Amino acid sequence: MPLIGALVVKEFQTWLRGRLTFAAFTLLVLVVSLLVFLLGTLILAPDANAAPALFSTTSTTSPNLLVANRAIFLFGAVGLCVILAAGVVAPTVSASAFASERERGTLDLLLLQGPGPARIVLAKVLAALIFSLLLLAVGAPFFAPAWSFGGVQSDQVIALVTILCTTTLFFSAVGVFFGSLLRGSLQAALFAQAVAHFVLFGTLGLELAVVVLGGSDVFRPLLWLNPFLALLSGGGAATEAFARSAPAAYRSVLALPALNLAPGLVLPAWVIGSLTWTILAVVLVCASAIAIEPTHPLKGRYVR
Repeated sequence: MPLIGALVVKEFQTWLRGRLTFAAFTLLVLVVSLLVFLLGTLILAPDANAAPALFSTTSTTSPNLLVANRAIFLFGAVGLCVILAAGVVAPTVSASAFASERERGTLDLLLLQGPGPARIVLAKVLAALIFSLLLLAVGAPFFAPAWSFGGVQSDQVIALVTILCTTTLFFSAVGVFFGSLLRGSLQAALFAQAVAHFVLFGTLGLELAVVVLGGSDVFRPLLWLNPFLALLSGGGAATEAFARSAPAAYRSVLALPALNLAPGLVLPAWVIGSLTWTILAVVLVCASAIAIEPTHPLKGRYVR
């Protein structure tokens, strides 16, 4: 553990000394601010009088739901923006880990020092995770409007924090994996971004396309990988509000049910997704360790 900690500190200091670090902070703040402003304007636009009175026979519409659940929708909108930022930041940061080592010619020296490929990869993934979460922390103040309206429960906050940490871990592992396979940081970042955006958008788009065009539900298991749906299926009033605001034809797709493993043991969608992303991150760490070790038995006569 001390050796892994030293490697994490080394990577972290390297990224902090980079010339683009503060530019990334500024750009991230501006982009998240713009997204939150646009979504917040959309959510807060309906008149408060649009909400039907208690025991009213007025039909429930999207403006009614927005007014009645402003805090939940604001919380969900900011959460989606932060998760989207994680899908952009984490793969880009982690993809350059091994590229910089190769450019300086220190990768072979690092392997010869004896920490082991698995420890090296794990340290780089943890460093990318910490640095990415530090960048994403700039989005914390944007949750203030949701708290001002009230109605956000603690379990929804726990779900968001868990989803954000595990998805960032997975995206960091994806970036390090492609960084271990490809020599250029740009190529590694592009492949890592492609995987991250497929998880964020491709899983949902593929399922919706197959359901609408073919009437088949064969790709539904992919939805458990989608962080957006995991957040919207967090349970309680949030899940109900988001489900009711979605078109009726898509409610079964956009709402992931909890998994009942045994009597009294029910796992929400965000727990299943978090476990899946963590397991995939561990698998990618093992694959990256094999990729950077030139003498691994699985590589045979091929070298880096």
